[in-house]
Amino acid sequence: MKRIILAASLVLCATTPFAQMPDVPKYQCDPKPEYPGRLAMQSDTRRGLFERELKTYKTCMDKYLADRKAVMKANEENANAAITEYN
Repeated sequence: MKRIILAASLVLCATTPFAQMPDVPKYQCDPKPEYPGRLAMQSDTRRGLFERELKTYKTCMDKYLADRKAVMKANEENANAAITEYN
């Protein structure tokens, strides 16, 4: 009897639609800079190129994170407003 109840509950859980996650944009900070190695970093030109690539990548990631934080803050404010209105 317990097996039937367990099987029925599993079937119900498997057929009910789960909450869809909203689409979160993926960051577009490509190409990711790769460390050229200790020997290559001894060259001033190669080190400068790597540092420039790293700075560009960091700037892009910082912008993406700032955008995501702004969206999260707006969502939090909207949720708090809805809670306040409900109470």
